[in-house]
Formats: sequence, structure tokens, C-alpha cells
Amino acid sequence: MKANNIIYTIIRILLVAGLIAAIVIFVFLRNSESLTPAQEVFDKVTATVNSEKMEISTDRYFKKYYGLNAADYDGVLYYAPVSNMDAEELLVVKLKSTDQAEALTEAILKRQAGKEQSFEGYAPEQYALAQDYILDVQGNYILFVIDPNAEEIDSAFAGAL
Repeated sequence: MKANNIIYTIIRILLVAGLIAAIVIFVFLRNSESLTPAQEVFDKVTATVNSEKMEISTDRYFKKYYGLNAADYDGVLYYAPVSNMDAEELLVVKLKSTDQAEALTEAILKRQAGKEQSFEGYAPEQYALAQDYILDVQGNYILFVIDPNAEEIDSAFAGAL
């Protein structure tokens, strides 16, 4: 009987150790920095963007809406809505350091909440669209998108890395 208990204990220990190893490997692979140049990622993402409701924007508008300087990052691609009546928006940022991710994520979530609040009372379709955003942090890249084709854009983003 004791031999069976020892065998089961060894098997449990090995299974737990294997599970821990798999989690650690997954976390390190998922958060590893991409060596893909920013422009290559930007090109692949913009190929999926419908430019009827969004247009490429400037670093000045990035500063205005997110409160951050584009020069602090390795690359910023910002598509703003063509009209204030549209919720669509796209932001792709290549970080200089993964330490910048938290501050940028906070700024993105603040921007998203503001967009959601601005459409809440009068534009139910835009409000729903603003609620259905994607924020994808992958190592040294961050994607924020509000768009009916957000999943397709996110797939292009992930595939570019």
C-alpha cells in the first residue's frame, strides 16, 4: 500500500512541476519583445483598416487625446475618427521599453472611457462600438482599436509580430 502512495505522490509532484514549467514558458514567450520594425507592423495593420471613418493623425493629436509624447516611443501609428460622431480609432505603439506599457495602457483606458461616455446618451451604435474595443499588449507593442473589424485588425497585428 505504501508503495502505491509513494508512486502517486511522485506522479502528482511531476504533474505540478510540469504545469508550472508550462505556465512559465508561456508567459515568457508571450511577453517577449518583437524585433519586427515598427513600419512593417504598421503596414500590415493599416492594410486591414477601412479608411472611411478613420484617417491617419499627427503626433500633436496623439498628445492631445492621450497626454503622451510620440517621441518617447519607438513608433506611433494613430488613426483618429474622421468625424466627432464616429467612435472608430486605432493606435499602434512600439515601446522603447516594456516599462512604458503600464502608463500607455492607463492613458488608453482613460481615452476609451471618455469615448464611451461621450456617446452614451445620444449615439447607441457608437456607444456599443466604443465598449467593444480591443487592447492587445504583446511585449514591446501595444494595439488599441475601436472598429467593427477590430478582431481582423488584431489578427493582422499579432501576425505582424
